[in-house]
Amino acid sequence: MAAGILLASLPLLQAGAAQARLSDELLRNLENALNGANPAALNGLLESGPGLNPRSLEARYQQLRQNFNDARWQLSAGPDLKDGRSTLLVKVTGTHQEAGRSFRLEATQRLAVQQAGARLSGQEVLGEESILRSGKRDLGVSLYVPEEVLTGQRYDLDVVMDEPLNDAVIAGGLAELSAETLLHFKSPEMQLGALNGGGLFKTIQAPYKPGSQSWAVMLLHPEGTVSISRMVRVVARR
Repeated sequence: MAAGILLASLPLLQAGAAQARLSDELLRNLENALNGANPAALNGLLESGPGLNPRSLEARYQQLRQNFNDARWQLSAGPDLKDGRSTLLVKVTGTHQEAGRSFRLEATQRLAVQQAGARLSGQEVLGEESILRSGKRDLGVSLYVPEEVLTGQRYDLDVVMDEPLNDAVIAGGLAELSAETLLHFKSPEMQLGALNGGGLFKTIQAPYKPGSQSWAVMLLHPEGTVSISRMVRVVARR
């Protein structure tokens, strides 16, 4: 499974010049189009412009549907930001069958959005996390990492199994997701090793330019596997 695909619960847009607040009608129409598996209906709700190519979004949406054909989206409005933009909370769940194994997806995003007329015209990803599980049961895993860090800041990324390991031995690894990996749903190269202490603990250096970092974590347990992806925003000032 490509870790990057977990981050694509809603097609990525670029912020435009529109200032209109997200309407309840557009919110319902977007949710219906996503769940209706109708790319044409979705494209009709998007405003073409700088960084926004409806055809490209349609291709990405169809690719996601091919991997999780029963995917279901839930959209809800969040509080407005100080700059007047609306926020949109997105949750997607789905399953995938491959080689006799069942994969269970849960993904969330928090977006700052803009609307022009009856269409979505801009978006900025404020936060996102995706979890993909397989195995006999949903293993409890907690990921501790800040949603936002300053440029050049050192921060901790810790992944901990919620239940005692007892005699179980787990393996895992961590990899940064590049922009190309996210865009084309590629699987990152990840070295796995035995983990002590029931989890994975890493100190990371944030880049010196504003933007974001996205990380993929994989844990292998005798009763199943857990793959987690998380985006960390990198800002010059708070």
